[in-house]
Amino acid sequence: MPAKKADAKKAAPKKGAAKGGKAKKKKWSKGKTREQLNNAVMWDKNLVDKLEKDTPKYKVITTAILSERLKINGSLARQALFYLEGKGVIKEVSFSSKIRVYTRAVNEEE
Repeated sequence: MPAKKADAKKAAPKKGAAKGGKAKKKKWSKGKTREQLNNAVMWDKNLVDKLEKDTPKYKVITTAILSERLKINGSLARQALFYLEGKGVIKEVSFSSKIRVYTRAVNEEE
C-alpha cells in the first residue's frame, strides 16, 4: 500500500508551531544605576580646614549641600552644622524634624 498524502500536510503545521514556540525570551534591563559615591566618613585635618574656610561663604547651608560639596556623608554634615552654629559662623533660618536650613552669619555693625 502506498503512503497516505495526508501525513505530509499534518507535518507542515508542526514545523510552524515549533518556530513560534522557540521565540527568544525578553531580556530584562538592569535598570538605571546611580554612580557610586565615595564620601568621607571621618574627619581629617583637610576636611575641617575646608569646612571652616568655605562653608561660611555659602548663602544657603543644608546637610545635603555640605555632603555634596565637601564629599562627606550625611551624619558628618549634620555634625558640621552644629559645630559651625556653636562657633557663631552660621545662623539657623528654618528648623524642622526633616531639614535644617542655615545661612552665613552677617555681622551687623549699625
